[in-house]
Amino acid sequence: MNNDIKGMCLFLGLIGIGYAALLILFALFTGAKIIKSIIVIAVFSSSLLSLGLSPQVKDRLFGYAKSLISK
Repeated sequence: MNNDIKGMCLFLGLIGIGYAALLILFALFTGAKIIKSIIVIAVFSSSLLSLGLSPQVKDRLFGYAKSLISK
């Protein structure tokens, strides 16, 4: 995949994850029932993030997550 497309996927994925985080805060403070929307946005954004990452970075992130879980 082209580096420009990878960068665009990372950028859009991070914006989406940030938006999902803001929606979670909004839902917590107001009691709004928007859980399905938050889940859809988070899944789509995380898939964009995984498209933009190189295999080496993915391996490092999975290793770091495994080390956190195993503690």
